[in-house]
Amino acid sequence: MPETLESLLWCAALATWLMLFFGITAERLKPLSKLLSHLLEVTFRLRAK
Repeated sequence: MPETLESLLWCAALATWLMLFFGITAERLKPLSKLLSHLLEVTFRLRAK
């Protein structure tokens, strides 16, 4: 039983760190995503003219 509890705690800790990592990564990539969408919009606007 203690081994199962220890494994469960390790999985919970890993899940917590992964959620924090992906949350921070997503926040950092938002400006890049906005920049790319703006560049695509300008590119297609120029092609439409």
